[in-house]
Amino acid sequence: MNAWRHFEAESEIAAVCPYPTTLCNDATAACAAEFFFGRCWRYRDFLYFFIGEFLGGGLVLDGALRPGRTGNAAALGSMPIIAKANGGVAPQLIACASLYQLERRLEAAGLDSSSIYATPESWGELGAQVDAWIEDAAFALAYSTVAAISVIDFEAIVIDGALPATVRERLTARMTQIFAGLDRRGLSDVDIVPGSIGADAGSIGGAALPLIKQFARDREVLFKDAMRRAS
Repeated sequence: MNAWRHFEAESEIAAVCPYPTTLCNDATAACAAEFFFGRCWRYRDFLYFFIGEFLGGGLVLDGALRPGRTGNAAALGSMPIIAKANGGVAPQLIACASLYQLERRLEAAGLDSSSIYATPESWGELGAQVDAWIEDAAFALAYSTVAAISVIDFEAIVIDGALPATVRERLTARMTQIFAGLDRRGLSDVDIVPGSIGADAGSIGGAALPLIKQFARDREVLFKDAMRRAS
């Protein structure tokens, strides 16, 4: 595995591929899709959560996608949160608001979990397990949002992922309710909105990177050689 740390994937692929090659975090690419092709273009500053098997994120500031110094900005799955029972070691957000946690719940209940990956646009009737997952994920996302807006004065928090639209809407609505009840003294308000791209956001954003690289404002921010510099 250590050899991969020094493997220059972008240059190696570019050497054998006649097409433009760009290295980008998958969740950052998903955020790009939402920003350029979704409904969130109207926000100049937003934090983007993408819920898949794991959980990642993206960051838009001053109307530009910001991948960060090493390409790992908005690594939201690693954000620590407080346990709902207020005890024990603080878990990471990924342990509360990702699909592998829902998968574990379904399997523990003796249910088939394959549909949440095979058909992300429709999970069928999974009932109480999805309800419980939404409740825990919404709390974790709301808590993380309070932490995030204490650092940056975002206009919006965007929730997207490989989820059916109905689940995404329910999760966003419940998160908004929980967020409203948390202690936010000293903080500005923020819009919490569902994303509009869904499961294909990473693929769409990745496919659009050559266009973004050529035409987007502040493209040097997105496509600077962050990974090489960090190594």
